[in-house]
Amino acid sequence: MSIPDTSSTATPDSVAEAQQAIAWLLQQFTADVPGATHALLLSREGLRLLDSGVDKDWADHLAAAISGVASLAANMTGPTHRKSPAKQVLIERDDCLVLVQGASLSSTFGDRPGTVDGHIRTILAVITTPTADVGTVGYEMARLITRFEPYMKVPVRAPEHEAQ
Repeated sequence: MSIPDTSSTATPDSVAEAQQAIAWLLQQFTADVPGATHALLLSREGLRLLDSGVDKDWADHLAAAISGVASLAANMTGPTHRKSPAKQVLIERDDCLVLVQGASLSSTFGDRPGTVDGHIRTILAVITTPTADVGTVGYEMARLITRFEPYMKVPVRAPEHEAQ
């Protein structure tokens, strides 16, 4: 796979290019961030959209479970008795840590269930070693979500009409 130009804010020309760029960013994230072993972009409905090379069956199971956790966090009231979106959810296990953050509204995956007006809400999940620095991983996740932005909104192209 060729390395997409992620330094530009130019909008990709196609959905395939946008998805390729996001997949590359996920793979690069796990290669660059200490302790990060897997990264997964999923829909709020629990469907795996893209990942960093995770086993597909496990990724599908993980996406469904993480969607449930994100939904619980989004619907929990705080001390003010109001719902407020969780900025990050942390699951601590003996074998790993799972960090979850809301990613973005995207038109790149518009053909999936849960799409409203051509857009789908996405979630970023990262699996790390049990000893990973949660602060560093969370910070890098927020930066990654920012890097996703040019690829999350693919312009709709009007069909070309033949000249008469």
